[in-house]
Amino acid sequence: MKKHVLAVIGLVLFLLYLLAALGTARGSPDLFFVNSTADPGVGTCDATECTLREAIDAANAIPGSYIEFNIPITDTGYMVSGITGTWTISLTASLPTLSGGGTVISGTTQAAFIGDDPNPDGPEIEIAGAAMASGDCLTITSANNVIHGLVINRCFLRGILISSSSATTNTISGNYIGTDASGALDLGNYDGVRIENGAQNNVIGGDTPGERNVISGNTWFGVEMGSGTNGNTVSGNYIGTDASGALGLGNYHGVYINGTQNNVIGGDTPGDDNVISGNDWSGVHIFGGGTNGNTVSGNYIGTDATGSSDLGNGEFGVYISGGAQNNTIGGDTEGERNILSGNDWYGVFIDGNGTDGNTVSGNHIGIDTSGSFALGNTYGVVIRWGAQNNTIGGDAPGESNVIAFNVGDGVDVNGATTTGNTITQNSIHSNTLLGIDNWNGGNIELPPPAISGASCAGISGTAPADSTVEVFTGPDEEGKTYLTTVSADGGGNWGAPGPFTLDTYVTATATDASGNTSEFSTQVTPGTCYQISLPLIMKNY
Repeated sequence: MKKHVLAVIGLVLFLLYLLAALGTARGSPDLFFVNSTADPGVGTCDATECTLREAIDAANAIPGSYIEFNIPITDTGYMVSGITGTWTISLTASLPTLSGGGTVISGTTQAAFIGDDPNPDGPEIEIAGAAMASGDCLTITSANNVIHGLVINRCFLRGILISSSSATTNTISGNYIGTDASGALDLGNYDGVRIENGAQNNVIGGDTPGERNVISGNTWFGVEMGSGTNGNTVSGNYIGTDASGALGLGNYHGVYINGTQNNVIGGDTPGDDNVISGNDWSGVHIFGGGTNGNTVSGNYIGTDATGSSDLGNGEFGVYISGGAQNNTIGGDTEGERNILSGNDWYGVFIDGNGTDGNTVSGNHIGIDTSGSFALGNTYGVVIRWGAQNNTIGGDAPGESNVIAFNVGDGVDVNGATTTGNTITQNSIHSNTLLGIDNWNGGNIELPPPAISGASCAGISGTAPADSTVEVFTGPDEEGKTYLTTVSADGGGNWGAPGPFTLDTYVTATATDASGNTSEFSTQVTPGTCYQISLPLIMKNY
């Protein structure tokens, strides 16, 4: 299916290029044909010889140019990788910087022109940096460029570098970055794609299979965003897997965001979801002061592309640390739900002083995409070492997380300064240790409620004075099904009138005015379903 989509995209681009060529005399952008894998070439792009290096130099002089490929089978770069239908450009040094703006480079045109049997597994044009002694393979410093349908591997530093405040609205799509041309073998760059120095509003991927990048096997980062690189989107990619999305081919970090704001990893519409799995350390790492307002939504993080098999990242699904604030993991719609499951340690880890105000909502954490089958992380969500005022769940429809089947705790809050963290209206069940574990002073170790009476007609008990009490029912001592929220009065008494449909047990949590949420109460087996009298204190009147 992917090859068919790539072929269609290539044909469309081909037709666009022909129109551009016909319109050149009227001032339309130029069209340059790469017809040789040589590097560097003789210096001029013409019908006799045009290397990629020469074509980029020519395109930089004419903004809005197209670069396409028409390299014969007789070229010395044909099948040197051993993969049928591929041509390898072995770089001697970094390619010229794309500085003119609006340049389109599409490797998918090669198959459209040459008429051979194309590579059945991926792109036809491979850019290999194995012979480079330094530098990045391809650098972009201008706007509105498109890099599509290439294999880029073994670059000394970055496969693609997008750098400078002028580097905006560029698109990187349909490439294999860090793998061979089959998308199955690790031929990593140091980094796959790096965005830096104020580059903004760039797109890595897209929402169709043909726009999907495979960004895997890179030594350090799959995708990295540095300081001031705001408003970028990473969507629809396989990051840390092979081209099938079924096997791990990890980067060290999948996506790394540092000192940048309002970036989106994933999205809320079909096709936007990334598979960020199989990476050695973290799937997504959001780090540092000023790393605010970023959104990670709609992704498979720790599973294969179906969301049903374990393909965990080596440590963290999502790791938020170093003072990153007000970032959102998930959302309130099904399309924004992340599957954060199968990771070797933590589904979500929120860590350190100043790492405050982040929200984790609407996700499946430790369970498959259907919400039915176990796919545990070791721990579901962990908040530690001074992180404050983070929210797990939410009170709007769709904001509940399912946190289940993890080997340790569902939610673990650790440390005397790790306070104000609210855990609300989630479905937490079937974890090996505790559903919620506040320890070492975490969330001030707020005392949980006590339940004195429970039946389908109503539930009552005591809790810290003036706290908010959430009531749950489920098959264990956690809280699978949220029932209702009531308030404890100044004496700590609370009551929740039914009718309720109850499972084996009833539990409750308390949250104080500072946002600290307690552990679950001791579970109570509900009594016979008959009407009981409750004190009129449910609403503090």
